[in-house]
Amino acid sequence: MCIILSLAWPKWVLRSLTWSISVPFVVCGRKTALPLNLSHMKPSPTKIMLVQAGLGDSVQPALERSGYRVIWVHAVRSALERLMSDEPLLVIVDMPSLKGDVEKLCRAIKRRKNVPILLIGDEAPAEGAYDFADALLTRPLQLKRLLSRVEKLMPEEQSTEFRCGDIIFRPREGKVRKRSGEHYLNPKLSRLLLTFMQRQGEVIPRKFLMSHIWETTYMGDTRTLDVHIRWLRQIIEDDPSKPGYLQTVRGQGYRFENPKQRK
Repeated sequence: MCIILSLAWPKWVLRSLTWSISVPFVVCGRKTALPLNLSHMKPSPTKIMLVQAGLGDSVQPALERSGYRVIWVHAVRSALERLMSDEPLLVIVDMPSLKGDVEKLCRAIKRRKNVPILLIGDEAPAEGAYDFADALLTRPLQLKRLLSRVEKLMPEEQSTEFRCGDIIFRPREGKVRKRSGEHYLNPKLSRLLLTFMQRQGEVIPRKFLMSHIWETTYMGDTRTLDVHIRWLRQIIEDDPSKPGYLQTVRGQGYRFENPKQRK
């Protein structure tokens, strides 16, 4: 599928559409149809899991307005399952709103993923009482303070560089640098490249990529993945028709690695 955008449309409409769509598109003038410049596309939002039975109407929108993607889980019993499937970079636990063993949940999170945990409580605890969390905020919540604490707890990888050969990727900015220049990736391409660079040398199944990037288990039509792989190769490969970094492992998936280190 291809979407055709008209230059007759207002600029704000074109801008909002190009940020949100993840299929091929062209911009049409009176005589020509040209590929749209991708340099203004937003990076993929960072995932935060919010374990909270109440108050989501105030916490969730504040996080989302700041550019985070919030996975709202309403009960302790489903939090671990969502942790493994959604892979958030930070977990916020609203302790007073939940029924269940919050300490047991937090310790399980640390064992399985070791992501930062921010607790929301009613009052300041005794020293060492909540040693299973990385930080604690007490009510009444100040959203400015909440956002500041969230930023400090984010893993450093969100602001540092990933490198492979002559490819340099900054996931927070969605920017790729190579000898050929700089490129800004759309959200799906940014998540796709981050997944590959975090798992260099591994064979990553197509099913995992569909689930991790597009959040679907449906494998009846994977043309969207094929298109994004092609787009990514056009950006990172010297010759996209003969890929060196992003190789297809027939019948299994894809492997991303430095071609100079391949034996």
